Amino acid sequence: MDAKMKDIAREAGVSTATVGRVLHKRGYVSPDAKKRVEAAVQKLGYVPNTLARALITNRSGIIGCLVVEHAGNLHQEISRVVLAAAEARGYRLFTMQTRLNVRDEDELIRQFIGLRVDGLVVISNIYLTREQLSLLRTRQVPVVAIERAYFSPGVDNVCFRDVEGAEEAVRHFLERGHRRVAFIGPKPFAQTEEDRLEGFRRAMAAAGIPEYGQTVALTQAYGIDEGRAAAQRLLALPEPPTGLFCTADSLAAGAMQALYARGVRVPQDISISGYDNRIARELAPPIDSVEPDLDNLGGVTMDLLSARMERFDDAGRTEWLRMRYVDRGTVTAL
Repeated sequence: MDAKMKDIAREAGVSTATVGRVLHKRGYVSPDAKKRVEAAVQKLGYVPNTLARALITNRSGIIGCLVVEHAGNLHQEISRVVLAAAEARGYRLFTMQTRLNVRDEDELIRQFIGLRVDGLVVISNIYLTREQLSLLRTRQVPVVAIERAYFSPGVDNVCFRDVEGAEEAVRHFLERGHRRVAFIGPKPFAQTEEDRLEGFRRAMAAAGIPEYGQTVALTQAYGIDEGRAAAQRLLALPEPPTGLFCTADSLAAGAMQALYARGVRVPQDISISGYDNRIARELAPPIDSVEPDLDNLGGVTMDLLSARMERFDDAGRTEWLRMRYVDRGTVTAL
């Protein structure tokens, strides 16, 4: 027979309320009582019946997390931060990943609904449809979208200030005497990509360099191969750039491969900056980058979810988190 909470309470010599506080990680429990409850759980092989709990309380204690397959690791880092914040508030995070070139969001969303998740965090996914969001709203599932916003009823967003982040990065080049600063990044397919290009153009225009005089190497996607190919095109110009602003560390890594193959040294011969700060410190040499404010991301996300759980029909909110420039000395003065 499966052990129940009352069995745990009897074995540990505590009340079922105390067992509940330990299992759900909510409320104060003395260290001694907590230890006895945990020992009883192990001895009796207790496994919580999450679905039964959800039917009774209308809360499963599970937050769904939908991540998108990606060559970089920023999305995994965001997921890790959300996981820590969810667990700190007594929730478990159940993560499912969509695949490149396979639009399986509809199936995964229905699985989350079937699990009776208390909320859903969507990380860097631009492919949710109006019908899918409507289904989540009909089922009263709070949604928080991170990085890629959805301005839809019942959805809150956490976005990064990419215009300002890109603008600050490009200013580092300009303030050190660079005029031929090249942009390497995907051709805008969503707001994030548009914002990073906009930040580049704003900084260059503020320095008196009009759009027709700006060098932009657009890629098809993110990734090392794309960065390498873009840098090869730029190095073949009659007047190659003196600085490369890359909108992802993976693009910068590819660009550095092209530079190395041509015998171009960083930063002695050319300056370079990445974006997202996921692998910048692992490159040789470690390069400048721009990192998102992950310190506050988890707390802000859970605050939005909690507020939506309590007041589901409130208007959607968007919280903006800053970007921070990390200087490792690879943007130098001419």
